[in-house]
Amino acid sequence: MGRRLVISDIHGCSKTLTALLEKINLSEDDTLYFLGDYIDRGPDSSGVLDIIIDLQKTYSAIFPLMGNHEYQMLQAEKEYDEKYFYFYVKQLAKSKDLLNKKRKLRKTYRKFMESLPFFIETDDFFMVHAGFDFKKKKPFKDIDGILNIRGFKYDKEKAKGKTIIIGHNPTEFHKIEKKIKKNKKIIYLDNGCIYTKPHKLYDYTKLGKLCCYNLDTRELICRKNIDV
Repeated sequence: MGRRLVISDIHGCSKTLTALLEKINLSEDDTLYFLGDYIDRGPDSSGVLDIIIDLQKTYSAIFPLMGNHEYQMLQAEKEYDEKYFYFYVKQLAKSKDLLNKKRKLRKTYRKFMESLPFFIETDDFFMVHAGFDFKKKKPFKDIDGILNIRGFKYDKEKAKGKTIIIGHNPTEFHKIEKKIKKNKKIIYLDNGCIYTKPHKLYDYTKLGKLCCYNLDTRELICRKNIDV
């Protein structure tokens, strides 16, 4: 068997993703999971999607999941009028490169985003973008929780004793390492790759890396942001 690897929250940083993949040196025997949020904020959302789509064509076990930013993009195209959708994509999401000349999502990217599952379950892990609201009767059908929840509590019975791997919530690197070292049942992987400058909410000096986690060896492979 090859390695089982997980990457989260790339946010338009295609150069950083490429550098991390070079460092990983992916093989055909490996399985690679992506936890969503490929687009928005960074300079090259389309480039990130192109890389993942090409990986799916090249390797047999590439599994990207839905993130809240992909879901919001799809919903925005359905709900907003043409003018406000363009404003949303260009100004708010900073992902104008996802659009065609008619200011609509390129078909390749829409098809990719529409195909994304909300979580993946293996024998020993759950992979999901944000987590699960275990207070709900049906947490695995609660899309809002799956994509947006923060600070949820682990429920051994509902989680079947499995470890949950999540992104979504920018987490200082030493805290990520600490949870892995203590073999916690919820492992955070989002080190806020996009945050490389002073920010009103986050300490950027402890963020800014794109991380890949080996589910079996518990090794972290990281690349500092080279896009922004």
